[in-house]
Amino acid sequence: MRRTKKFTAEKRAARWFGEFARSVRRNLRQAYRVLERAEQAARRCYEKAGAAMLDAKASSGMSEEGFAAWLAPFELSQDRLVQCLELGQVVRSTVEKPGRQNEKNLSEKSSRPGQNQMSLEL
Repeated sequence: MRRTKKFTAEKRAARWFGEFARSVRRNLRQAYRVLERAEQAARRCYEKAGAAMLDAKASSGMSEEGFAAWLAPFELSQDRLVQCLELGQVVRSTVEKPGRQNEKNLSEKSSRPGQNQMSLEL
């Protein structure tokens, strides 16, 4: 009888331990998913901020010193600033490349004789 109670208690403890282990694994998976989404969102924000910084510099014609002075109030660490500018540069180059490719395709199509040209005859 005593042995049966001990076996039942051990079995119950093992079941609880298994439930705890499953709960821990489930919570860790969820934490990793949340962390990954947060990192992706932060990266997109840094990309947008960097692109905006580079656009502001390009449109205003600021010198490097003026640009550095303009960025100072944002209180970004050197690492974050570099990250923003690098990601912004990547975003700008990927946005510009497809646009240039489309322009190139359009100019090739319009320069072909007899294609995509309308003639007005009266």
